[in-house]
Amino acid sequence: MRNFASSQPGLDCRLLSLCLLLFQPCSANAATSSERQPAKGESGRISAQAIRIEHAPTLDGTLNDPLWQSAKPVTEFRQREPHEGERPTEKTEVRILYSGHAVYFGIHCYDSEPSRIIATELRRDAVQDLDDHFEILIDSNHDRRGAYVFEVNPLGTQSDGLIVEEQGDANGGDFDRGWDGVWASEARITSDGWTATIEIPFTTLNFTHSSDVVWGLNLKRFIRRRNEEEASGALIGEPLVSLRSLKQES
Repeated sequence: MRNFASSQPGLDCRLLSLCLLLFQPCSANAATSSERQPAKGESGRISAQAIRIEHAPTLDGTLNDPLWQSAKPVTEFRQREPHEGERPTEKTEVRILYSGHAVYFGIHCYDSEPSRIIATELRRDAVQDLDDHFEILIDSNHDRRGAYVFEVNPLGTQSDGLIVEEQGDANGGDFDRGWDGVWASEARITSDGWTATIEIPFTTLNFTHSSDVVWGLNLKRFIRRRNEEEASGALIGEPLVSLRSLKQES
């Protein structure tokens, strides 16, 4: 199973599935049911929406807080390993919210055999290759030259780092696990898989732009017992008037 921390493909391979979706922030109050449906964006890209909220959702590893249900989930994942391009063997849903201070991810990794979920690692920043886990990559500059990487396993254990093109060596290595960001995660194994909630403050992403912001986003799930990797990529943004006002509040 390929993993950013353990294998050394080039940066282009790691960010290969970026820019498949268009992520459009909007107000939770203004979003209607039809507006929350995925739609084709420019150049045929699928569109998804992030929902503006006034306060953080409950971050207890479950998606019981009704705020999570206000966001249409990202569900378009495809295998990268072992059968590239095929549909995943298990369903994954990711809901994305944002407030004046942070972006929030609600993750539901369905599993038809939850007793076979592998989750053993409790050490922060340990390589999670031997566990089921989920990765979020955020290219806040949208230049495909680097990204912030956030990993969580079904126990809520965190691992993070940076992909930085300039750090590449002769072997193509460009992952800096020495970077430690400030973020929060909780996760739980459930009767139908596992769920996780993640909060990433804008300050952790060095988010300083106030308008015309586009982020690259890559979402990846790993199912260890099947050596399965699946991914969904996205563009986050539009002319972000809403995020400009949010930053002024913070």
